Amino acid sequence: MASRNDLKKQKEKTSQALIQAALQLCAEEGYASLSLRSVARKAGIAPTSFYRHFREIDEMGVEMVAQAKAVLDDCLAKARKKMALPANKKGASPADLAKSIEGITRPFVDTFLNFFKKNNRLLHLFFQERTGGSEAMRIAIAKATDQLIDHLIELLGNDLIQPGKTSKNKTGNIRLVAEAMLMIVSRSGMEMQVQPEGKPGDINARTVRKLNFLLLGALIQD
Repeated sequence: MASRNDLKKQKEKTSQALIQAALQLCAEEGYASLSLRSVARKAGIAPTSFYRHFREIDEMGVEMVAQAKAVLDDCLAKARKKMALPANKKGASPADLAKSIEGITRPFVDTFLNFFKKNNRLLHLFFQERTGGSEAMRIAIAKATDQLIDHLIELLGNDLIQPGKTSKNKTGNIRLVAEAMLMIVSRSGMEMQVQPEGKPGDINARTVRKLNFLLLGALIQD
């Protein structure tokens, strides 16, 4: 007879199989096309068994958002460890600031896009459904995105503000900067998925340049 721990592991395994099946169907037809029966069939279980794991499709969708959020939190934490910001002298020129900024932007972009490649369906769903899908999904994604932006501000805030201090310039609204950084890099991640023929190095380089312009503009404003 299976132990309670074995039953728990089996339930988690089946729940994850349902999520993976849903993600595959989302990639093929979109979240709006999901049905309990189609997901169960794709996962190879009876439709009635679906209810042992989720009460409805949207409850499963909210769990997918939670998993995407956990992946992105890990991504931001790992990116932060790789960032290095050289100290600027007083009155640093835009060229000097640009070099410093790339110590932030390149590790951020490289780490994020690497995570996107490894979790492409999950992260694509997260960002794609920000303005579509069901109300439950939109609310869950909006809440998770706000938390991610807060996390990004916490992780990068000192680094973003420091060049502005040394050059006696302001960063502007750091929340808007952090939100723009997240949206720019997520768009590049989705581009990488839908245009697999594109060279990853080119996408990374373009994304780094976009973020460089964003941060440089924020740092040199009066």
